Amino acid sequence: MPQQNQQQQLTQAIQSAEQAQQAVQQAQANADPAQLQQAQQQLQQAQQQIQSVQAQAGANAAETQQLQQAAEQLQQAQQQIQQAQATANAQPNNNKLS
Repeated sequence: MPQQNQQQQLTQAIQSAEQAQQAVQQAQANADPAQLQQAQQQLQQAQQQIQSVQAQAGANAAETQQLQQAAEQLQQAQQQIQQAQATANAQPNNNKLS
């Protein structure tokens, strides 16, 4: 794969990760189960992107390091979502169908 294409994919994967994290923070702020669910899907997509770039990047150390950081951030965001979901489910929420 050409280097530039790889760099582009790397950048996209990292951007996806950042967007997913923002979605998580917003969903947490609103404590909205539906939003949390969406944020989680975004996270999973970003993780898949990162993994596919990682597979292609192979031994390129600098890229691998960036990806590793993004992957770790996603993992943290995922834990935040799970906590937020637990909280949202524990709270009587007006958005929920009774």
